[in-house]
Amino acid sequence: MGKLFELITEPGEGQGKKPEARLGIRVQLSSFETTCFITQPCQSYHALESEVQAIRHDLENVLKEARKTFESASKRDNLGLKPDMTAGEIWTILSEILDEGDFVEAFNALEQGKRKEVAEHVLTHCNVFSGKAAVFSSRYDDQSALLSV
Repeated sequence: MGKLFELITEPGEGQGKKPEARLGIRVQLSSFETTCFITQPCQSYHALESEVQAIRHDLENVLKEARKTFESASKRDNLGLKPDMTAGEIWTILSEILDEGDFVEAFNALEQGKRKEVAEHVLTHCNVFSGKAAVFSSRYDDQSALLSV
């Protein structure tokens, strides 16, 4: 893979026109290649630096989100949760988690479809007035299919 980012400059020819620079990202689809702007046009180094810092900040947030995804998957694997398990099997594992925060995190890390299946199982087959089912029923949001933290 070649260079991903490119500095695009406009010389600023003409009376009183300042040079401009912006950052672009190179995109290649099959044999077609183009550069897409990812910053505003900047008339100073400091303005461009500020734009690049904002991109760095966004990339750091993406990495944090990715870390959470991988950590959740690792925790889910450590619990023995598998995508092909029934809602009842998943509930059996989740209901044995002692720490309430870990319980909520493990449930919320499930795929949305599985969360809805588990919720239906808990709300129709479990005593929602005691134990983990009570915690579940008090925290479950039907709209998002998530447990509140």
